[in-house]
Amino acid sequence: MSKIVVYETFYNPIEANIIKSKLLDSGVQCFLSDENTLTVNPLYNQALGGVKLHVFEHDVPLVKSILAESGAEGAEDFENAEDAEGVSGMTCPNCGSDHVGYVQATKERFGILTILVSLLLLVYPFRAKKVHHCFNCQHEF
Repeated sequence: MSKIVVYETFYNPIEANIIKSKLLDSGVQCFLSDENTLTVNPLYNQALGGVKLHVFEHDVPLVKSILAESGAEGAEDFENAEDAEGVSGMTCPNCGSDHVGYVQATKERFGILTILVSLLLLVYPFRAKKVHHCFNCQHEF
């Protein structure tokens, strides 16, 4: 009996479904976990660790070859989509990981002017800082 492994983690459920569809069309059995939860409430993304693509361990080399072949045709589409969502090609200065995105800050995300205007108008702060965030070590720069 073959072991099921997490092949890749996605922070975008749409991208995960596209990859899953390509694999199913190629005859590779796979499934996604945490997809519905993150589609309904995207704020749980960091807590759950994203949408996970599960495949059989013996299918991993086949999956790599399928995605490499389809990557030649559709790689630009995924790269452009990632750039539009804020995923950058930077590396983390803290741990050296390339799993870095340009996202809303989790620490000190509101400026003093935003806080004052929000308190004056009694509304939730409307503008937040965006920073480069490493998803491996949680470092912001």
